[in-house]
Amino acid sequence: MLKLFKNENSISVSPSIVIFTTFFLLFLYFLYQISNILVLFFLSFIIMVALHPFVQKLEIKLKFPRILAIIATYILVFLGIMSMLGLLIPPLAKQLYQFVRAFNLPWLQEEIVNFSFNLTELSSIIEQLGSSVTTIYSAIVSTFSSIFTVTTVLVISLFLMLDRKRLHLRVAWFTKNKQHIKIAREFIDSLEHQLGGWVRGQLILMLTIGLVTYVGLTLLSIPYAAPLALLAASLEILPNLGPTISAIPSIIIGIITSGPIMGLVVLVFYILVQQLENNLLVPKVMKENVDVSPLISIMSILIGLEIAGVIGALLAIPVYIVLRSVYSTWFKDLILS
Repeated sequence: MLKLFKNENSISVSPSIVIFTTFFLLFLYFLYQISNILVLFFLSFIIMVALHPFVQKLEIKLKFPRILAIIATYILVFLGIMSMLGLLIPPLAKQLYQFVRAFNLPWLQEEIVNFSFNLTELSSIIEQLGSSVTTIYSAIVSTFSSIFTVTTVLVISLFLMLDRKRLHLRVAWFTKNKQHIKIAREFIDSLEHQLGGWVRGQLILMLTIGLVTYVGLTLLSIPYAAPLALLAASLEILPNLGPTISAIPSIIIGIITSGPIMGLVVLVFYILVQQLENNLLVPKVMKENVDVSPLISIMSILIGLEIAGVIGALLAIPVYIVLRSVYSTWFKDLILS
């Protein structure tokens, strides 16, 4: 408790305040030092809340043991990702190659067309690589680091799902009050509903918009439909702003390849897609209690980008949802009372 003793000549600060402030600053410094670990745990938590409803369905409806339900969910997600990549990569690679060739960059085209090695060239490249041990070592370390990071996130999320029913009891580290433990359980449930719902909803929106854009541009005979659809799906993370940005290259390509009329048709197509999204998909997929307003989304992403770069931008909205849930569960009633 802050205690200031003031007389006519001096102000003295209680020693307990100095000690508390010192330990608090050291704690903040400690959190900064382990920020990468905290990010890994947060990513693991996001995966947990996104996949846990599927685990519950396998566990309750199909009577799977919990560990088997989690493994089965992982396998299904992995197979789904591999299937989408298998369908997406071939046309994407082909159309990206055509896109590069469409530009007047002779040196790049020549490198792509003449991409072949003979034994002499291969030997020369190997010698050059061999002379740079540091480069090879860095590449290997980077590769293993990425694999280790992904594996760590998956393992942590697995243990979080195994312990999901008891996560709220961890508040007992700080308090034995039954009311507090009950609030902690409600907080975890609310967070799973909001954050998990947002992640699943965002993935559904991205997949749907990407597919609709690809089919529409293909029917309109717009070149490079696959990379343009991938751009539209990726920018879906930015409400309203993302679809607008993704429409610009498609309109330009439509004008260049087929004239102003086709550019206008592409513009109308993107407007229809955005109306479909705003009036049907978003209300259906993003229900009221998991929705985040477009303005808040854009502000959060920009703040995250400024603070922590790409990772900060990707985690900005989940962090906002967590902070919103913390406020509504723990502090709202206290502040308003």
